Amino acid sequence: MKKAITILCTIGSGLIILSSFDFSHSLLLFLFAGIIPGTNITLPAIDVMAACATAFTIILMRLTIWPTVAKSFFLQPPARKKRASRTRRASV
Repeated sequence: MKKAITILCTIGSGLIILSSFDFSHSLLLFLFAGIIPGTNITLPAIDVMAACATAFTIILMRLTIWPTVAKSFFLQPPARKKRASRTRRASV
């Protein structure tokens, strides 16, 4: 119960901090106008569009193509045969 309360309080305080920074407004300004939050620097629209398209493509490919590609990169190691135990038997 203490862990759940701690997690909820941490998430709540994080949301309050993001709200005080006006995070959603800054994110939309960056995506639509290319304004970097906290500065007076602006990026050209083509650069922001290229960055968003690249990020979208990487995420989409990771979700769709990666399971197929991962099989060719990471092969399963061959199964090992079990060795017979080498215990010494006492001779009578």
